[in-house]
Amino acid sequence: MRDESLESTDNLPEPDVIAREIVEDLRAALEQFESVAGELGEAAG
Repeated sequence: MRDESLESTDNLPEPDVIAREIVEDLRAALEQFESVAGELGEAAG
């Protein structure tokens, strides 16, 4: 089965919008990793 919606680029946001969203997602992920790392450090020490 093919997803026909993936073949059309007409509905995609502009590249700068996509890039900003990726940066926001990466920052949020980094904050979560830092939080987990901090918690692991507290549990070990």
